[in-house]
Amino acid sequence: MNEVLKREELKTLEISIDQVCTLFFYKNRVIRGVHKQYLEQVKEMMSNGMLDELISKKLFVNTWISDLKVEGFDLVIEHEKIQYWNYPYEWSFTMLQDAAQTVIDCNKVANKYGYELFDVHAFNVVYNMSQPVYVDFGSFFKIDQRNGKAWSGYNNFYNSFYMPLYLYNKGFSDLSNSIYLHYGLFSDKDLFLLRNKFATLFGNKIASLIFKLSNSKRRLAAARYTRVIEKYGKHKHINKLLKFKKIFQNNYSVSNAAKLLKGVSKSHIDSYWKDYHNDKNPSQDARFLRIAEVIKKDLSDSNSLIELASNQGKFANYVLEQTQITQIIATDYDKNALDQIYLNNRSSDQVLPLLYDFVRPNNRTNTKVISDRINADVVMALAVTHHLILTQDITLDHIFNVLKSLSTKYVVIEFMPLGLYSGDMNNIPAVPDYYTLEWFKTTFSEYFDYMLDEKLDVNRHLFVGSIKEQ
Repeated sequence: MNEVLKREELKTLEISIDQVCTLFFYKNRVIRGVHKQYLEQVKEMMSNGMLDELISKKLFVNTWISDLKVEGFDLVIEHEKIQYWNYPYEWSFTMLQDAAQTVIDCNKVANKYGYELFDVHAFNVVYNMSQPVYVDFGSFFKIDQRNGKAWSGYNNFYNSFYMPLYLYNKGFSDLSNSIYLHYGLFSDKDLFLLRNKFATLFGNKIASLIFKLSNSKRRLAAARYTRVIEKYGKHKHINKLLKFKKIFQNNYSVSNAAKLLKGVSKSHIDSYWKDYHNDKNPSQDARFLRIAEVIKKDLSDSNSLIELASNQGKFANYVLEQTQITQIIATDYDKNALDQIYLNNRSSDQVLPLLYDFVRPNNRTNTKVISDRINADVVMALAVTHHLILTQDITLDHIFNVLKSLSTKYVVIEFMPLGLYSGDMNNIPAVPDYYTLEWFKTTFSEYFDYMLDEKLDVNRHLFVGSIKEQ
């Protein structure tokens, strides 16, 4: 391609602190224009074997010199586009743990070639299906030998990975993911006081002073030498600061970060639905066998599927094995159940586990909603509508709107005519008068082109529909 693209033709990020490149989006492609002052560094990174090793070890997104030309840039590089973009607040404990390990491993490889990672926050890692990869090319900087063994990314790693993993380890189930949704929700000081409860014995003022000294030491010791000079170069005590930094900087290395990670290797959160699929075997369940048959025969032009409320993902895996579906996004709001999906599919190129409450979705103001990032040919929601409607007062319209927003072709959903029935025909809980099979079918037909409804057992009725043409 010989055409030179004008910058105004390209989409870019509203906010970026990348010193090395400017990130652009062109049609379905992801490119970076390299800034002139980093041109030689990037050429070296592309040719010295570092990038090849990172990509071959699946630590970094596949990257190459692009054939696209952009005005104002002598070099443009291009990245493989991650099909289903995801964020840290959508990961389970082990997913976050593996993302942290990816950062450490990526940095170790970079160190071999004289580079290190600087801006190592969790949003610079993305899961390419079940494989975490680092994606920020602009995070690589040449190592400054004056820093000794100090890792300039240590503080970012501490806040973005160690902090939420520590909270998981201590059983704080909501805080762990929420700190990615609300910046500053859990601070350095909160973590320090939780880790060092002795400090509070001396009162708030003394505790604050101890924290300030400890936090300042860590931030100064791990900081890049050049950043310290830039910030404090004209300070009368700059030489004392640099001597102080030199004394402690080796305590904040990549190996020390790895030790932090090992110290939070277990999650101690509990959850209600974690064991729901323990005794499920789809290959021996007539209901699951029939639904898989419908997907294979009636939805044969489908290749991708989103399962909502997937629990441990056992049926999702069965669908992969027995049908034409080749990619599944398996979601659940139970963190432990989702973690089991991930553990069962670690490094898979066919399954992406995501923490997702589809009736109360989370996102930040500066992140895209899930329906703008993730869609599939089929969206499936089994054995869940009765809980949402009868115990949480979620409207059927809301449920169908969510399914419609995620699907490109079909929906597969179950209706439970006996509501919260648990197997005892002599003790069936009452349901509202409106809650009938006809009500469900009528509303379903308003949103989807009706294809099938079939009674699977006494309290399971399967509905299949296609997305209405606009």
